[in-house]
Amino acid sequence: MERIQQLVNIDELTGVYNRRRIVQALSEESNRCRRTPGAFSLGIMDVDLFKEVNDNYGHQAGDEILRELARAVVDDLRAIDSFGRYGGEEFLLVLPQTALDGAKIKSERLCKRIQELRFKGLPSDFSVSVSIGVAEAFPDEDTEKTLARADQALYAAKENGRNQVVCCHAINPADRVMPPGTED
Repeated sequence: MERIQQLVNIDELTGVYNRRRIVQALSEESNRCRRTPGAFSLGIMDVDLFKEVNDNYGHQAGDEILRELARAVVDDLRAIDSFGRYGGEEFLLVLPQTALDGAKIKSERLCKRIQELRFKGLPSDFSVSVSIGVAEAFPDEDTEKTLARADQALYAAKENGRNQVVCCHAINPADRVMPPGTED
């Protein structure tokens, strides 16, 4: 039974939650916050220029990068945090009991840690970076809207040069996202 649970919940390549399980963790945290008020934030992390990594070094190197990145993030999480592969080279980070400012600090620390990783079989000066879009869930906001705001922030991070964290302060996804260094 334990092996079946693992197959159902864990991404085979990275060893972290798969998409189904990380979305379930997000939903569980959202439901918990509706019952017991408190902040929680989420981040969508995307490996910058990952297609170029696969094109230049091969898919096996790309797989190794995803595995090492996942290990580095998991090593830096609290027991209450959840992390999983959302799709391809995108990951979702669920941070219970964490307001936006704390999620930004955590995400910036992860960006730095990931950029410092080195990988077997790749040049010693090779590094990867990630962009992270962060949003704090608002009371009574459904998870799809929170995800959409984090995704909007991720796209802003990509458009503003990658290798950074951008936070979404807006309630309405059509409202602006705050580029790094311009927060109120």
